[in-house]
This record gives sequence, structure tokens and C-alpha cells, in this order.
Amino acid sequence: MKKVFTAIVFAAIVFTGCEKKSSSQKVVRINFQTGTLCAAPVHVAMKMGLFDEELAAIGQKAEYVQVVEGGATLAEMIASGKVDAGYGLYATQLQAMENGLPISYTSGIHVGCTKYYVRADSNIYSAKDLRGKKIGVPGLADSSVMNLKRKLMDEGIGVTADNNEVEFLAYASSDLAIALNNGAVDVIGAHDPVATKGERAYKFRKILDTGIDEKFVNEYCCQQFVTHKLLKENPEGAAAVTRALQKASAFVEAEPRIAAQLQIENNLVAGDLDFNAELLDELNFIPSRSLGKKTFDSAARQLQEAGILKKTTDIEKFIAQGYIELFGVPDGYSYDSATQTYKEINGTRTSFNLKKYRRK
Repeated sequence: MKKVFTAIVFAAIVFTGCEKKSSSQKVVRINFQTGTLCAAPVHVAMKMGLFDEELAAIGQKAEYVQVVEGGATLAEMIASGKVDAGYGLYATQLQAMENGLPISYTSGIHVGCTKYYVRADSNIYSAKDLRGKKIGVPGLADSSVMNLKRKLMDEGIGVTADNNEVEFLAYASSDLAIALNNGAVDVIGAHDPVATKGERAYKFRKILDTGIDEKFVNEYCCQQFVTHKLLKENPEGAAAVTRALQKASAFVEAEPRIAAQLQIENNLVAGDLDFNAELLDELNFIPSRSLGKKTFDSAARQLQEAGILKKTTDIEKFIAQGYIELFGVPDGYSYDSATQTYKEINGTRTSFNLKKYRRK
């Protein structure tokens, strides 16, 4: 009886010890959303276990927090402490970061998902023709606005508060194509797949594509971020999720059709497999920390010049805090489909050697 009692006590101690260890395991909460085609790297990292693998290697685990359309915004979820890391349109968050949103970006994930269209009968052929025009966009703080304002500044068209020569009008993404077709606006800026669907349905003419335009072809639209709380309390976890998303991005670059199929089969993105795979293949999913930071730097400086970021903001400090280099994170990864292996890419990159032909 004494032996049995001892065994029970020992088992209880072991179980309690395991329970304590489990309850103290660090968790990184990662945002995701459905219906967004270019969120393929997040979907791949979730469903192919890349987040789990990188975090398990350091004794941690992932939890996934969905951003639901019509619910709390990503910025609101970050501010309320519900998200530790994630991915999205970096330019959309710049003003929020200036106002205290506690995040820093850690890697560029993909280039080129924003396009600008006019009707086929329009006399607008490029950004230089937009003076005095009405432009429909998904939101007034959206990256489509930030990108176009930077482009218009290069063309000498006023976008500042004291010299504004264009008008931006916000519409639901699903209504942008209708607004342009009905003549409510002269041009629209939209993100894929909404952009290309509108183009094909209404025969719109494209006047600017951030995936091939000289100004934006080496700039990232979507980037990886981590919260300041995660950086302070769990820098290893921040590095792990960044590596995982870089790997997932490299996978999408090499295997766009498989990525598109994974999204459809897991009800993460609806649509036709051929169409979705075509769009993913058109985008550039070569990850890069160095070019991601260069994008952030260029945008921040030009948007401050435009008055979108405050003149009083210390731009050097803003850039240094807004984009960081994490220990243990390479500049990026490539993926070899034949061997199914990832290879680190290190060193600073100034441009891409794009291997794909991208439609104009």
C-alpha cells in the first residue's frame, strides 16, 4: 500500500510539473483574415505548420486571431492587446504608428497588389493626368491613397493640405468598380483580387500598377509587424514568426498554384483556382527585410513632406523605431520546389532581379 501511495504521489507531482510547464508556455497571437488573396503567406504559414514549427523550436506555440470585416480593425486589435504579430498593408498603419500604435515592422513580404483604373473611354492615361480628378479608394488612410499621393508629388501635383489638387473619396471595396463605371469618380485605386475582377468585368484601363511601376517595383505593400510588447517580453517569438512568414512568402513565390489551392480548400479565400493562382503568380512574394526597411524609410520621408505625417515628428527616430532588425532573422528566404527546402538570403538588397514577366 505504501508503494502504491508513493507512486500516486509521484505521478501527481509529475503531472503538476507538466501542467505548470504547459501553462507557462509562451504563446504568440498572430492575426489573419479571410477573403484576402495576397494574405497567402499567412494562410500558408498557418496551414502548412510554419508558424508552429518555428515557435515549437523555441518551446512556444501559435494562436490565431481573425480580423473580421465589420468588426474591430487590425489597429484596434493591436491597441487592445489582442494581437502580438501579423501582416498587412504597412502604409495604412503609418499615421496610427505616429499616433502611438505600438508596432514595428520586421520584414517585407510581397510587392504589388494595388492598381489604379479608369474607364476605357477616359482621357486619363497616367498619374500626371490626375490634377483636378476624383479618385475612389477603399479608405482615406489606405495604402492606395498613400502610394498615389507619393506618385502625384513626383508629377508636381499638389496633395498637401494647403495645395490639394485631387479629391479622394472612400467606398467599400466591392463598390469601387461600380462607382467608376457609373462616373461617380474618374479613377479608382484597388487591391487584388477586387482590382483585376473590376478590370475584367467592366473593361477598365489600367493607368498605374505598383507591381511594375518604376517607383514601386522594389517597394513592399504588405509587411510583417510585431508589437512592442512582444519585442520587449519575447524577442525570440518575434523572430520566429518573422522567419516563418518569410518562408511562407518564399513558398508562395515558388508555388502560387498550391498556395491558391490551399486558400480555397481551407475556405480562406473564395474564387476560381486558375484566376487566383494567376494573380498570386503575378505578384512578387520574394521576402526581404532590407528592401522592406528601404520602402518604409522612403514612404515615411515623402509622406512627411506631403504633410500626412506631422512636420514635428522626428522622422529619423520614427523610422528607427518603426522598422527593426531582429537577431536570428535573415534578409529573406528562397524555396526550392525540387528539394522542398528553404535557403536563407543574407546581405542588403537594393533591388530585385525579377524572374517573372508581369503584365502591364
